[in-house]
Amino acid sequence: MSKNSQANNGEHVWRVQVRSAGHLDYWIADYFGGLAIIHELDGSSTLKGDLPDMPAVYGLILQLRDAGIFLLSLKVDRMQCNP
Repeated sequence: MSKNSQANNGEHVWRVQVRSAGHLDYWIADYFGGLAIIHELDGSSTLKGDLPDMPAVYGLILQLRDAGIFLLSLKVDRMQCNP
């Protein structure tokens, strides 16, 4: 298994930032595992937070699809955890 495809061993988290069209209701944060929701001045919403591994990232993408949320952008960064 390559280093990039390993499951999370506590050394990394996956920081996600999703912009969607329209303002999302704040209650939907629970549906997305507690990701923060920010209403932007341009009428869009940003979901952001950390996920433990790539399966969680893929799960989020599927949840966005299933909820019918129109995406403007999706950014995922692998972040080193501080010891």
